[in-house]
Amino acid sequence: MLGLILVSVGTFFDELSTLLGKWRVGRNEQTIFSMAFLGLVWSTLWFLGIILYKWQFVFSLESLPTFLVRLVAEIILTHITTIAIIRSDRSTFGFVRTGTIPLLLLADLILGYTLTFSQVTGMVILVMVLLFAFLNHGLRKEGLRFVVLATLLPVLSTALYKYDITHFNSVEAEQFIVQLAMLIYLFVMAMRSSRENPLVLLTKPAFFVQSFAAGIGGVLISFAFVFAPASTVMAAKRAVAVLWAILSGNLYFREKGLIEKILLFAIVTVGIILLA
Repeated sequence: MLGLILVSVGTFFDELSTLLGKWRVGRNEQTIFSMAFLGLVWSTLWFLGIILYKWQFVFSLESLPTFLVRLVAEIILTHITTIAIIRSDRSTFGFVRTGTIPLLLLADLILGYTLTFSQVTGMVILVMVLLFAFLNHGLRKEGLRFVVLATLLPVLSTALYKYDITHFNSVEAEQFIVQLAMLIYLFVMAMRSSRENPLVLLTKPAFFVQSFAAGIGGVLISFAFVFAPASTVMAAKRAVAVLWAILSGNLYFREKGLIEKILLFAIVTVGIILLA
C-alpha cells in the first residue's frame, strides 16, 4: 500500500513538471535538454542529501555489470522520452506507455515473481485497448515512434534498477550516480545545441517550480520500488499518469476526443488493477 501511495503522489508532481516543461518548450523558453535537466536536478540533490544524512553510501562493485547497462539505457531513455513528450499528445503518450506494464510483468517473472491468471487477463485487456485506439484513430500518431521507444526501454532499465536495489545497492546510491551522469550529459547537450545554461534557468521562479515538482515526483517514485514489485509500481504509475495526461492534454493543449479517451482510461484502469 505504501508503494502505491508514494507512486500516486509522485506521479502527480511528475505530470505537473512535464506539463510546465512542454508548455515552455512550445514557447521557445527552453530546449528539450534543459527541460530534462531541470526535471532531474532536484531529485539528484535530494538523493545526495539522504546519503549525507545517513552518512553511508551503499554501492557494491558486484552490481557494475547490471548497473552500467542501466546507466547507458537511462541516458538514452531520458533523451528519447523528452522528445516523445514534446512531439506527442499527452494522452497518446500516457496510453501507449501502459504497454510497459505487461513487459515488466514478464521481467518480474524472470526475476522470480509468479504470473497469475488475473495478471495475464490484465495484459490482454491493455493490448486490446491499445490496438482499438490505434485502429479507430483514438490516438494521434505524431511522435509515436519516440513514444514506442520510451515504452520499451523502461522494461530494461526498471528491471535492472529493481534488481540492483534488491541485491546490491541502496536506492539513494544507485539513483544518485545514475542521475548525476544524466545531468552531466544533459548539461553538455544543452550548452552544445543552443548554448543554453540550465543552471541559469533554475534561478528563475517559473523554472524553479517546474524543476522542484519533478524532484518531488522522482524521489517518491524511486522509493516506491522498495515496497512493491516493479510491475505493480509501474502499473500504478501508468494508471495515474494516463488520467493526468488526459486532463492536462484537454485543458491546456486542446486535444480532442476527451470522452473517448476517458472511456479508454476506464478500461485501462481495469486492466491495470488486474495486473497489480
